[in-house]
Amino acid sequence: MNKYFLSAAFLTLGLAGCATDGSMNTNTASSTTEQLGMAALKVAVNAKCVNEINTIPAWQTASKLMTTEQKQNIQTEVCGCVSEKAPYSVTAADLANATFDPNARATMVGQVVSKTVTACVNEAFSSSK
Repeated sequence: MNKYFLSAAFLTLGLAGCATDGSMNTNTASSTTEQLGMAALKVAVNAKCVNEINTIPAWQTASKLMTTEQKQNIQTEVCGCVSEKAPYSVTAADLANATFDPNARATMVGQVVSKTVTACVNEAFSSSK
């Protein structure tokens, strides 16, 4: 399901650049494409984060003492943080490349998650004290 959603999101991104009728200026079309790309990136990063968070030693240790609801709340907070930081971790060129290359997309999403997830876990645990 996630693969289909991600594929659809990136396909939408790719087609959005072609879907103008010429009446929009280039800056508006480019901005719209970038916004769609960032939205698709956030969705992909969030999905990867949810799958990967359980491999983080700090999460494994801390979550042993949590209820299911607490785990879900903090996981949502952490992955939300990771998704919000995602746009600051990629270049426009990387995003454009990931639009059409599934391997580049997977690599980029993995890099974004690995760069930010530990910091977001630490933020979540610091704010929940």
